[in-house]
Amino acid sequence: MIDEIIKAIHAAQLDLNKIRAVAACGPQIEKFEDSEAELLLDRLAEMNVELAEHESLHQILQPVVAALSIRANQKNAAISPKALGQITSLYQSTPPASNLRNHLLGWLAIGHHPECIQTWTELICHNPPEHRTGISIAFGPVMNRNIEPEEWMMQSLLSEGVLHLQLAGAIYDLFNFYYREELIKQHPASDRAFELTELLGQLVGQLGRIEEGSFDEKLDPQLISQQVADSVALIISLCDTLAIIEYEPCIGKLHQALSLKHRRVQVEAAAALARLEDEFGVEALIKLAEEPIVRLRVLSYAEELGLLNEISLELQGEIAQAESHLAMWLAEPLQMGIAPSKVELVDNREMYWPSYEHPMQCYLFRFQYGSSQSLYSNLAICGPLVHAFSADLKVLSIDDAYALFAGWQTVHDEIFQMSVERAQQAFPNEWRRLNEELATADQFTAVEVQFVGSFFGKIALIANCEYENEKGTVIADGETMNFVGEGSTVAPIDFNLAFAIWRGRQLLATFNPA
Repeated sequence: MIDEIIKAIHAAQLDLNKIRAVAACGPQIEKFEDSEAELLLDRLAEMNVELAEHESLHQILQPVVAALSIRANQKNAAISPKALGQITSLYQSTPPASNLRNHLLGWLAIGHHPECIQTWTELICHNPPEHRTGISIAFGPVMNRNIEPEEWMMQSLLSEGVLHLQLAGAIYDLFNFYYREELIKQHPASDRAFELTELLGQLVGQLGRIEEGSFDEKLDPQLISQQVADSVALIISLCDTLAIIEYEPCIGKLHQALSLKHRRVQVEAAAALARLEDEFGVEALIKLAEEPIVRLRVLSYAEELGLLNEISLELQGEIAQAESHLAMWLAEPLQMGIAPSKVELVDNREMYWPSYEHPMQCYLFRFQYGSSQSLYSNLAICGPLVHAFSADLKVLSIDDAYALFAGWQTVHDEIFQMSVERAQQAFPNEWRRLNEELATADQFTAVEVQFVGSFFGKIALIANCEYENEKGTVIADGETMNFVGEGSTVAPIDFNLAFAIWRGRQLLATFNPA
């Protein structure tokens, strides 16, 4: 098995699209015996030099290290001195901006062994990761109710770790967690409350100037975006820190933070003010429940502070919460990156969904960005999954929209696709019959078969075509000719999505018979 994993890693180096084969090894790695895990780590350690030379390798190794971390957590596996050295060496060979560093730190921290925690702390303080969105992977294992935080670790983080802006917020969040859970008697930053208040004011002022457009136009937009993200993360943590230690002189700075346009900052400032019994903060927090992008967080804080009765029941309902889930998902950096300007419910229904034992509430939303002059809108789902496609789905019926999401999400050994060449060899009779049926279907022109699909033994041909002067996809399955129009020429529904719709129709019909 280990040779297969290494072979898959080398294949992915030549073709990054093959990284899925590496990720597919994860479940087997999680079941490894100690000797197998040690041998795999030995083989990974041999790639130390390659990590620095090949940019793609650290990305390829992420699912492998993640699986080894999961295994260590499940088996409570100790990290030997040799393994500790190998993990540290892999870390130091990995580029700072790679998320592999966060995975390696998370692996180190899982067992909570003193030597590992010491190495974790030293790396955080002196050779930190720079991949922002993955920092929670590095800090997650030490944010644990079942450990006793070491004084030396917290002092090192406070004196050296917080100097790295990308980590400072996570470090203060860690301290806040320990203090809330009563794992420590005194907050490590309580003696620095005045300094933190001043820092909060500086960060708020800087963010305010950026919001107003008062910055050097020669600055790299990506650098500005990174500064904003780092500042927001630290402002959020400082608001919580100053509130939790009940430092009332910070109220003025919290009001300044509340005046910013950034919704998440507004919520954290309002919640901090509410904890300090500031009435203006309480009112602001209640009002912010109207904003989908922060609604779930507002409701959580309102429950904690005993303010739920002040918020409309409609804003606490399932539809309002689903709307918030979608807005948050769309605002993630890997999605649209910003909150939608509008979200409206198109349909909701309870139905059985593939891989779920009980009926699920499914919500179909239309979201939009911009104004009438430069409007972008599309459909998205919330419920069994939260997802949207770049293809324009507004031309689809409600049923087909649900079918697309169901068909796309469902993974099963008996649902797959293959090349035409492979299908001709594996299923010659079915191929010949379906190809003849498609060739004699006069209503479809410009037919080009793209691939062959199999759905629990049913074989289908998926082809680009034209039907009544409309471009799209035809799926010939021996029973019917299923046509799916491409819709928008700018963001078309391609043959892959059409195949997903075809699969989804059958799945939902099976799970939800009329």
